[in-house]
Amino acid sequence: MIRKFTSAAKAMLGAMALLLMFTTSVLAQDKSAEGLTKLNDYMKAQLSLNDSQYAKVNDVNRVFVQKANENEKSNANKLDKAKKVKALEADRDTKLQSVLTKEQYKIFIANRAENTKKLKALLPEKK
Repeated sequence: MIRKFTSAAKAMLGAMALLLMFTTSVLAQDKSAEGLTKLNDYMKAQLSLNDSQYAKVNDVNRVFVQKANENEKSNANKLDKAKKVKALEADRDTKLQSVLTKEQYKIFIANRAENTKKLKALLPEKK
């Protein structure tokens, strides 16, 4: 038996779908923000950042993660995405170099592999 949906039922289904999409989006943003905080806290401990440096590193990392997420979601091919990530990393390194002391930057470079793992956790999963 086929039932016809009334306008109210259709509106209700539409509203539920929108709520589900919004909730999923908010949860993804929360996860990304939580991961970014963990990364910044890790770097603060690793590099002995002062409060001013922490705020600047947070800004640099936030912009990097946002652009890397956009790049990962783009329709570009793998080679173009890899080139873009390299450019983003170079830009991030330049910005971090201006925030960190020479000693802190040396430590950052020495721990690049671990930092990269933490950053990859913030990017959307590849399909």
